Amino acid sequence: MEIIEDNSTVTTVQNSNTTDVNFHEEETANKHDQPIDLVERHAITIAILIPFSIIGVLIRLGLIQLHTYQGAPVFALIYPQFVGCTIFGFCLARKWFIMERYLSLYVGLQTGLCGSITTFSSWMLLTFQDFVNTPNYFRSGIYNFLAGLADIGITIGMSIVGLKFGEQLADVFMPNQITSNKTFHKITVKSSNMKGFTLLDWVCVASGCASLVLIITLATTTQVRQRILLATVFAPIGTLTRWQLSRFNSSMPSFPIGTFIANVCGSAILGVLFLLRNGIVYSGIKCETLIGLSDGFCGCLTTISTFTVKIIILPRRHAYKYALTSIVTGQVTMIFLVGIYSWINHGLITTCN
Repeated sequence: MEIIEDNSTVTTVQNSNTTDVNFHEEETANKHDQPIDLVERHAITIAILIPFSIIGVLIRLGLIQLHTYQGAPVFALIYPQFVGCTIFGFCLARKWFIMERYLSLYVGLQTGLCGSITTFSSWMLLTFQDFVNTPNYFRSGIYNFLAGLADIGITIGMSIVGLKFGEQLADVFMPNQITSNKTFHKITVKSSNMKGFTLLDWVCVASGCASLVLIITLATTTQVRQRILLATVFAPIGTLTRWQLSRFNSSMPSFPIGTFIANVCGSAILGVLFLLRNGIVYSGIKCETLIGLSDGFCGCLTTISTFTVKIIILPRRHAYKYALTSIVTGQVTMIFLVGIYSWINHGLITTCN
């Protein structure tokens, strides 16, 4: 991939052969072929990320609620992780086909929808709780350790299965939509230029603005399910922050630093919010706001889908290094923010139901 920058645009030339089915891209293209010109406009991307992030967080919360019941065979968080990775795998397998039709749609589906359905921070908190047994189950230390390892193994395993399942669904429902091996693409990124907008572009911008106004209005005027409404308000902020941070991934090809920063920072913020909800009694912030920030902002700032894809496409040594560093850093963050306080005060007192 070659990136050429000037004052107004960033042009990316990238081969389109997607053996995306195998989650990697060929690096060679026929120089005599004419490139397919694609234009990404940041205004449209931002607008399309807003409704997709709202839909994503609602799907995540709905799946968790649906699968939270006594005697559940597996923790409820695994379902949104699997669903988000399945959709991600489908989109990745037909990446250039979608991008040729409407570039911002692919960004909306990948970063907005899938990135908001899946969450890294909640996974880190769940794993930490099992490692230290904060639910206070009747089990010894070795079983706490095994429970934490199970959270890690099941989540990574099912996320990879989801990506592969999405790839197979693409082969079933879109079998003939693979871009030619001889075609490559030229992507021009325009940050602020709004000239040349099509009708579809304006519809996307209007939809993004309308969805943001709608959820803010509902959150400020409706008292029923306010924590869910607040989650939809904070979700676009988390998604847009992650989208901006993802630009740093190209600076370290062997270690996706942008996604790493988003996942670790989101986990740290979730740890603080969890402490406020279950330890430090602070009546100045409503419980609904704390839960909305946890589910919306932190949940959408962090992602499992991109994390899993990076594990697959990176060389094996770099993949293990990235995965291990991310998980260990997430757990250490939880220890310092939640664990130490809990151990000093002999447990946590739930202040928010």
